[in-house]
Amino acid sequence: MTEFLQKLNDGDLIALVVLFLSLFLYEPISKAIFGKNISSQMMLWRKAWATQMLWRHERITDVSLVRGLIHNVSFFATTTVFVISGLVALLGTSHSITEKINSFSYLNGTTEEAVVLKITSLLIIMVIAFFEFAWSMSLHANSLLMLGSAPEPSEKDSKAASLVVNKLSEMSVLASYHFQYGVRAYYFGMSSLAWIIHPYVFYAVFLIVILVILRREFFSRAFNITSMEDIEWPSSGSSTESR
Repeated sequence: MTEFLQKLNDGDLIALVVLFLSLFLYEPISKAIFGKNISSQMMLWRKAWATQMLWRHERITDVSLVRGLIHNVSFFATTTVFVISGLVALLGTSHSITEKINSFSYLNGTTEEAVVLKITSLLIIMVIAFFEFAWSMSLHANSLLMLGSAPEPSEKDSKAASLVVNKLSEMSVLASYHFQYGVRAYYFGMSSLAWIIHPYVFYAVFLIVILVILRREFFSRAFNITSMEDIEWPSSGSSTESR
C-alpha cells in the first residue's frame, strides 16, 4: 500500500480528498451557508399534494404521480449499473490509458497506479449513487403504501388523515433527498473525468460543477418558483384541521 501511494503525486492525493469530502459535506455546508435548497422548499408542495389527495374519491392521479417518480429513479438506477460495468471493464485497460496519456507531450506523465486510483474513485462514486437510487425507489414504494392507507374524503378532518398527510409528505421528501444525492454523485463523477487528464484540470472543472449545482439549488428560477414565502401554510399538526 505504501509503495502504491508513493507512485501518486500530491495533486492526485489532494484531488482524491477534495472529491470525497465534497460529496459527503456539500449538503450540510451549503445549507448552513445559504439556507433551504430547492428540495427543502418542495416539502411544502409535497404536503399540499398529500392534503389535496384526501379530498379525492379516486386517487388514480396520485398513484400515477408516485409511479412516475419511481420510474425516473429506476431509469437512473439502471443506467448506473451500466456505468459501473463499464468502469470495471475500464480498469482492465488502465495500462493502455496510461500509455495514451503519456504519449501527449503537453501533459505531465502519469503512472498506472494513478490511473487505477482515478477510475476506482469514479467507480466508488457510482456505487454510492446506485445505493442512493435503490433506496429512493424503496422509499417511493413506501409512499404508495401510505397513500393507500389514506382515509376516505369523509374522514379528511380526522386525526388519522392529518397523520397520513404528514407521514406521506415526509416519506416523499426523504425519497427525493436520496434521489438528489444520487444525481449529485453523478455531477461529481462527471467532474472527476477531468482528473484523468490532470489534477489541475479537475480542480477547474470541479469548481465549475460546484457553482452550477449551487446556482440550480439556491439561485435558479426554479428555486424562486418553489418558494411559498407569500403563502400562509398551516402547521404540520393542524394541516387538515384548518381546512
